[in-house]
Amino acid sequence: MHLPPAERSLDRRDMVELANETIKRALEIYEPGEIMLCFNGGKDCTVLLDLLAKLSTPPLQAVYVKSADTFEELDKFVENCPERYQLQIKRYEGALKVAIKQAVGEHPKVRAMFLGCRRTDTSCSQLTEMVASDIGWPAMMRIFPLLEWSYHDIWNYIRAHKLPYCYLYDQGYTSLGDRSTTHLNPSLLYYDKEHGEQIYRAAHELQDIRLERASRDENGQA
Repeated sequence: MHLPPAERSLDRRDMVELANETIKRALEIYEPGEIMLCFNGGKDCTVLLDLLAKLSTPPLQAVYVKSADTFEELDKFVENCPERYQLQIKRYEGALKVAIKQAVGEHPKVRAMFLGCRRTDTSCSQLTEMVASDIGWPAMMRIFPLLEWSYHDIWNYIRAHKLPYCYLYDQGYTSLGDRSTTHLNPSLLYYDKEHGEQIYRAAHELQDIRLERASRDENGQA
């Protein structure tokens, strides 16, 4: 199995400041109606949503793309997010590219989109914090405030700020995709002597961050 390079982790305050600088720069360039959040309910997007909520003018506009194979638990978590944040979620089903094209078609003023990708994610190693969309996608600026964050940075922030998150992460999942291609991470399995059985640690307890996606059959992240 190919492992990505180990992530570097700066001081937590530095990472938050770095992300906030990117968010503020984007909000200075684009009006509220010109920018949206691509939200999938995963741990990274959960952090990004919290950061955006503290800096942007409500309500936040978000796009959520659900596949036919999405975890019900993840879908339910997304449904509950507007209760904590002033969030307006537009739901779509199907392929991501098709859904984004549809969303932009319905919101023609949109010129930019926040995404929760990190540099160690698939096809993200050469990205910058603000970069134009790829050929074949709707023309817009993609904004990646969490690009330099590590796996541990994400969980440190979630736990420090007591953010709600999809509880599948507490059951041994470290990266969420479709149900058919996502499994419990074997790196978190251990024998509990007290109960005499094998159980899974929570996602934040993963030691080797290169194994974040060891439970995935395909590329992707959440």
